[in-house]
Amino acid sequence: MTGLVEGQLEDGTPTRLAVQCRRCGNWLVSAASVDRRLGPTCARHGMTQARIEAEHYPLFEVSDA
Repeated sequence: MTGLVEGQLEDGTPTRLAVQCRRCGNWLVSAASVDRRLGPTCARHGMTQARIEAEHYPLFEVSDA
């Protein structure tokens, strides 16, 4: 999709593709952000959240016995 980020209309008007972030809804124009549909801040937050969830250990283990 990176090839679609910048272009021109038939009359020569420059254009730039912008999409909304899947997480926060802000407009994205960076080629990398447009490709992943996620802004850099939200991407960092997502990686941090995934790491926290992967390392999550319960404080107590409740036994049925």
